[in-house]
Amino acid sequence: MRYYNLNELSNMLDFFEVSKTTPLLLHSSLIHLGLLKDVPIEKIGTVLVDFFTDKLENFNQPMFNYTFPKTNFMDLTLPNSEVGTLANIMFQKGYFRTSHPMFSFVGNNKNFIKPNFVEKNPFGKDSFFDRLTKNDGIVIVLGAKPFVATYIIYAEFMAKVKYRFLKSFCGSVVLQNHKTVHDCFCHFAFPLNGGYRHNYCKFHNYLLEKNISKEFKIGASKAYGFKTKDFVTELKNYIKDEPFRLLDKKPKYFYDFINNQETIIAKVK
Repeated sequence: MRYYNLNELSNMLDFFEVSKTTPLLLHSSLIHLGLLKDVPIEKIGTVLVDFFTDKLENFNQPMFNYTFPKTNFMDLTLPNSEVGTLANIMFQKGYFRTSHPMFSFVGNNKNFIKPNFVEKNPFGKDSFFDRLTKNDGIVIVLGAKPFVATYIIYAEFMAKVKYRFLKSFCGSVVLQNHKTVHDCFCHFAFPLNGGYRHNYCKFHNYLLEKNISKEFKIGASKAYGFKTKDFVTELKNYIKDEPFRLLDKKPKYFYDFINNQETIIAKVK
C-alpha cells in the first residue's frame, strides 16, 4: 500500500503556485491516492478538509448532485454530494454552498461562494466558474483523471462552441438560508441522441506539452493542476481552426432546447 503525508500536500500546493489567498478548486479521488500516513482510514477525510481549510482562505470542492432533472427538487441545506466525501464533510463543518441544484460547490470563503445568490447558469456570467477565472483561480485534480474537471465545460461555454447548448430544468431549490426558489436552471449540455461525446485526452496532452497543465506525483497517483485563465485561452486556441477537435467525432447536426425539447436547428456542413 502506498502512503502520502500532509507535507507532500503542502509541496503539491507550492508546485502549483497556490498561495494562501489563491481561489482553489480541488477535485479529488482519495481511493486512488493510497493512505494518509499515521491517520486512521475513517478520519482521513476530516484531516484533509481541516488541512486545506486551515491552509487556504479560499478552498472549494465540487458538491454535485444529478437528481434535479428527474425530481425537479433539490435541498441544498443537506450534505448530498454525489461526487465524493470531502465535500459533504466540508459542508457538515458549516462551510458555504453555491445555489445551482446540479453543479454546486462548497467553500470556506462566503463572499466568494455567494451561497444565497441564485445561480441559474453554472457556466455563465458571475457563476462560480466565472468568479474562479476572474480571480486567477487554480484547479487541481488529485488522484483522478484530469478531464473529470468540469471546468472544461465552462471553457467551452466561453469559447461559444456550437455542439453544446443550454438545456433548462425547472423546479424548486432550497437555498442554504432555507429560502425556497422556484425557477429554471441550466446545463451546457450535449444532445442525448446526438451521436457524439467529448474526447479530452488529446487536449490534456496538449496542455501538458505546453506546460499549461502540470503533473505532480503523490502517493499512489498524481495530481494535475492548471491556472484557469491560461486554460480558457488555450482551449480557444486549440479549437480555433478545428471546432470539433474536443469531440470523438464530427456532429451531423446542431441542437438547441426549444419548447422543452432537444431540437435540431441546423445541419453541420
